[in-house]
Amino acid sequence: MRGIAEPLPEGFELREEAHGWLVSRTDAAAELAQVGFTLDSDGAATSAGLAGRKSMPVLRSSRGELVLRRFTHGGLLRWLTGARFSDPQRPLRELRDSLKLAQAGVRTPEVVAARARRASGWGWELALLTRRVDGARDGGALLERGALPARERARLFTLAGTLVRRLHELGFLHADLHPKNLLFRREPDGEWGAPWVLDLDRSRWLVPLEARERDSNLARLLRYAERRRASGQFEYSRADLLRFLAAYEPRRATRRELASAVVKAYAGSLRWHRLGWQAERA
Repeated sequence: MRGIAEPLPEGFELREEAHGWLVSRTDAAAELAQVGFTLDSDGAATSAGLAGRKSMPVLRSSRGELVLRRFTHGGLLRWLTGARFSDPQRPLRELRDSLKLAQAGVRTPEVVAARARRASGWGWELALLTRRVDGARDGGALLERGALPARERARLFTLAGTLVRRLHELGFLHADLHPKNLLFRREPDGEWGAPWVLDLDRSRWLVPLEARERDSNLARLLRYAERRRASGQFEYSRADLLRFLAAYEPRRATRRELASAVVKAYAGSLRWHRLGWQAERA
C-alpha cells in the first residue's frame, strides 16, 4: 500500500488510487453505496444545522444519519492554507484513536470512513465520516444562557470532569478540548448520560501524561469557556467549575494544588491568546 504505512484496523478495507485513498468499515459497504459516498464524491450530503469550524452536512441512509466532517485549519492558518493539508494520514490517525478510546470505555461516535484525496495545486483534502449520535447536543449549546436549569447544568460539569479525568488517565491529550467537542444525550430516565468526545484530530497519546501537559490542557478548556461566559454566550457558576474539578480529582488536597496549577497556566497563556484573537478579528 503506497499511502497507508500501517496495517488497517480489523473490520476496515482500503480503496486506493493515484489521487487518494478511502478507508471504510467493511460492514458499511452497502450503506456507503446507498448514500453515494466514495473517494471522489460526497454523495447525497445535505445540511443539518451542525457546525464545527464550518457547517457539517449529513448523509441519510436506511441505517441512520452519517456526519461528514471536512478538515479545515483553525486560527490564522485557515487564511493561508484553507482546507489543504500536507499530511494525508490525519483522518486515519483519528480513526485509530477513536477505536482505541472506545476499547478503553470512552464514548466516541463510530467512524464509518476516512478519506484523503489530492487537492488541485498542492496538498490534500481530508474528510471523516461518522455515525450521528441521535438526540445528542453538544456541550456548547447546553451551556448557552437559559439552555438548561441549574441542576441539569451541574450534572453536565460532573460528567465532563469524569470524562476528562479518564482521558488523562489513559494518557490521551485532546488537542481541541472544549465544550462543543463533547456530546450529551438524555438517558431513558431523563438524566444526562456520559458524554461522547468529538474531533480527535491532532490529539496525542502521552504515557505517562506529565502535570505540565495536563494543566495546559485543562487551562485551554477553561480559557474557551471563560471567553464565552465573559461575552454573555455561556452561563455557569463557580460552583459548576468546582463540580468539574471534584469529578476530575476526588482528593481534596490534590484538587487544591491542581486548581492552583491550572489557574497559573490559564493566566500565563491568556495574553498570547488575546493577541491571536485580535489578529483573527483583524
